[in-house]
Amino acid sequence: MQEQQTVLITGASSGLGEGMAKEFASKGYHLCLCARRIERLEALKSEIEQAYPKVNVYIAALDVNQHDDVFDV
Repeated sequence: MQEQQTVLITGASSGLGEGMAKEFASKGYHLCLCARRIERLEALKSEIEQAYPKVNVYIAALDVNQHDDVFDV
């Protein structure tokens, strides 16, 4: 049996990042989602977990322009 893999996506609260999160979730990947707008990440997490109950979704607020924060997250 193959181990489930995890994907980290920055900018996941909208646009391409949100689309990639949904696509990877549909393929069974666990997700670590980061973006500046945590409330949008919370909504996306809820949506994905309802659609794909076996997928673990972790979220974190992150602005990649704050370089030191990138390493903390």
